[in-house]
Amino acid sequence: MNFFAEQDHARRNSKWLVLLFVLAVILLIGLSNVIIASTFWLFDSHNNGLNQANEGSFFSTDLFIMVSLVMTSVIGCAIAFKWYQLRDGGRRIAESLGGERLLPNSQAPEQRQVLNVVEEMALASGMPVPSVYLLKDEIGINAFAAGHTPADAVIGITQGALEQLNREQLQGVVAHEFSHILNGDMRLNMQLIALLSGIIFISNIGEFVVHSQRYNSVSHSSRNKNNDVRVVAVGFGLLALGWIGAFFANMIKAAISRQREYLADASAVQFTRNPNGIADALKIIGGYDAGSGLRTPLSQEASHMFIGDARRLGSFFATHPAIKTRIKRILPRWDGQVIKRDIKKIAEPIYSKTSQKRAQKHSQEQLKKTVFVAAAAEAAIEHVTNKSAKAEYSLSEHTVTVSGELAHLDEGLLALAHDPCGVISVVYALLLDSNDALRKKQLHDIKDNLSKDSRINETLQAWEWINSVDKSYRLPLLELSFPALKCMSALQYQRFMGNLRTLIKADQQVDMYEWCLYQLVKHYLAHQFEKTTPSKAVYKTTAEVARPFSIVLSAFAYFGHEQTLEIQRAFGIGANSIGLYTISLLEREQCQVEHFGPAVKQLANAYPQVKQRILRALVACICLDKQLTILENEMIRCIAAVMDCPGPQISLGVRRT
Repeated sequence: MNFFAEQDHARRNSKWLVLLFVLAVILLIGLSNVIIASTFWLFDSHNNGLNQANEGSFFSTDLFIMVSLVMTSVIGCAIAFKWYQLRDGGRRIAESLGGERLLPNSQAPEQRQVLNVVEEMALASGMPVPSVYLLKDEIGINAFAAGHTPADAVIGITQGALEQLNREQLQGVVAHEFSHILNGDMRLNMQLIALLSGIIFISNIGEFVVHSQRYNSVSHSSRNKNNDVRVVAVGFGLLALGWIGAFFANMIKAAISRQREYLADASAVQFTRNPNGIADALKIIGGYDAGSGLRTPLSQEASHMFIGDARRLGSFFATHPAIKTRIKRILPRWDGQVIKRDIKKIAEPIYSKTSQKRAQKHSQEQLKKTVFVAAAAEAAIEHVTNKSAKAEYSLSEHTVTVSGELAHLDEGLLALAHDPCGVISVVYALLLDSNDALRKKQLHDIKDNLSKDSRINETLQAWEWINSVDKSYRLPLLELSFPALKCMSALQYQRFMGNLRTLIKADQQVDMYEWCLYQLVKHYLAHQFEKTTPSKAVYKTTAEVARPFSIVLSAFAYFGHEQTLEIQRAFGIGANSIGLYTISLLEREQCQVEHFGPAVKQLANAYPQVKQRILRALVACICLDKQLTILENEMIRCIAAVMDCPGPQISLGVRRT
C-alpha cells in the first residue's frame, strides 16, 4: 500500500469536497432567496390584494444581494467557529462524543488489552503511540480515528467493542483506524465536519426563529402579528433549507467516505497480516443486536469517521458500504454467516488484586514482545536482492523472527514509560551522558526544576535500565511514552521542555541524536500545549525544495560517510534519485543542526508524493555503503515524523553499530 499516493488521493478528494460544498451553498443561497422573497410577496398580496402587490420590491437585485451576503456570512461564520472548536484536533472530537482518555498505566483488563493493541499497531506502522479514548456509555461496536495530523491523532473506541471483541478482532479494528491516519483520511474527515456544519447551521437558525415567536406577547397589534407570521414563515423556510442542506451533507459524506472504507479494510489486513481479524469484527457487528450505532446526538456530524455506521440513514446516504459487501471483499469465499451476539458482556471483569496482578504481568509480557519486535525491525538485517547497491525503501512492516531470550526490558522501565508521573524520568534518562562527570552536571542543572529528590534517583535507575539493552530500543521506548507525556499540565510541559534543553546543552553542543529526540518530543506534544502552525502542502515539485533538500542531504552525506569520495558519491546518488542534477554538496558549516532543523520543517510543506521522493533520496544517500547505524535510522524516522509521514523501514545487507 503506497500511503503517499493515498494521501495525494485524499487531498484530491478534499478538492472535490470543496467543489461539492460550493455547489451546495450556491443552491441553498438561490433557494433561500426564492423562499424569503416568495413568503413576503405572498403575504403582501394577501393583505393588499394581488393587483396592489409590488412584485419587484421582493424579487429584486438588491434583495438578492443582501440575502446572499447574509447567508454566505452565516455559513462562513459557522464554519470558522466549528474549525476553531476543532483546533485541538482529535482530543476535542473524542471529548465531544463523550470519550474519556484511558490512562496509559490502566490495569483494567479490557482497557489494558486495547492499550496494548494500539501500542502494537503504532510501532508496527512507524508511528508514535496515540492517546486512546473510551466511549463508556456506548454499547454499539465502533471505533474512530480523529485529528488533523498524526501528531494530534487519537483513537476512540466504544465500550461495546471492548466487551464483544477479542484481541485479534481488536487488532483488525485498530489497524483499520491507523490506516485512516496514514492514508490522509483523518484530516479529510475533520474538514468534512467543519464545512458541512455551515450547511446544517441554517436549520438551526430556522428552528430558533420559529421557537422565538412562540414567546412573543399576545398583545401585539394586528400589524405586528402579521409581521410575526411572516417571520415564522421565513423560519419554516429556513428549516426546510436546513433539511435540504442535511440532504446535501449526507450525500457528500457518502460520496467521499465509502471508497476510503474499502481501502482502510485492505490496509488493516496488510498491517495485521490476518484477514480474519477485521473480517470477524465486521461479522460480529453484522450479528450484534446493537450493531455499530451510537446514542450520542453528536455522532451524526462525525458518522463518517467511524468504522461502522453510527447512524442508520438508509443505503443511499450511508457513509459506509454494506457490512456484507466489506466482508466479501476481505474474504471472497465467505459463506455469508455473521456472528450472533447479545447486548451483554462476554465476561464481567473481576478487579481483584490477584486478577489485576495477572493482567499487569500479561500486559508487560505483551509489551516486551511489542517493543522488542519494533526494535528488531529498526535493526533488521535483510540481504538486498538488487545487485545495483540501491537501498530498498518501503512502508510495510518487517517480518521479524524472534529467537532466544526476549529483550531484557525491565518491568520497572515499562511501568515508568506508562506512568504519567514517572514518564519524564524515562525521557530525561534517554538524554543522560555516559560520562560520569557530565551526567552529574546534567542532573545538578535540572535538580531545582524537579519536584522531588527521588525523581533524580528514578531518572538514574531508568538510565541504568536503558543502558542495559541495545540502543535500537531508544526510539520505540520514546514513542511508547507519548500517551503518558500528554497527560502533563501546561506548567509541567513548560518545565519539562526547559529541562530537556538544559540536558542537551550541558556539553555546550547539540548532536544529531539530541536534536532528533527533542524534535520528536516537541512535534508530538506541542500541539496540545502551544499554539502551533501545522504544515501545509505548498511545494508540488522537487525543484521548489531544492535549497532545503540540499542542506539535509549534505548533512546526511557527511554524517554517514568518512571519505571525501564517498561523501560526494552519496550526495550525488541522493540528488540524482530525486531528479535534482544541478544542486551541489554544501560545506559542513552550512548544514549543521541550526541549518538542518529549519530545512526539515520547510520540507514538511511539500506534497505527499514529493515527501516520498525526499525520503527515498535520503535513504539512498545513507545506504550507499549498504550499512546503517541506529542513529542514521533514528534520523530518517525523525525527519519522517516532522514531515508527518509514516516511518520507513529499510532493508540492508549489514548493520553497523
